Amino acid sequence: MWTTSRYASEETRRFARRLASSSGSVFCARGKKTVAQLAELARRSGEEAIFILEERAGKPFRAASARVLETGGWEWAQIIGLDELVAYAGKRKLRSGV
Repeated sequence: MWTTSRYASEETRRFARRLASSSGSVFCARGKKTVAQLAELARRSGEEAIFILEERAGKPFRAASARVLETGGWEWAQIIGLDELVAYAGKRKLRSGV
């Protein structure tokens, strides 16, 4: 499941939607959801991880990932840098705008 940090710019939300689509995952509008609430939604959707796209100065910056546990909980997994995200997007012919 892909989402953004709270109060993300439209550019960051668009990039997150594209990453979700290209990976065969779902995008969830973050709103005021906590990571625990996102983990529960991801678990119900059959997703094994949450990727939270963060931004700096209104542009995509990095993604924090969290594993979704079978118990409904979650744990932080890793930070994925912008270079890796752009490379991932580039393999799927997406443009990040960054």
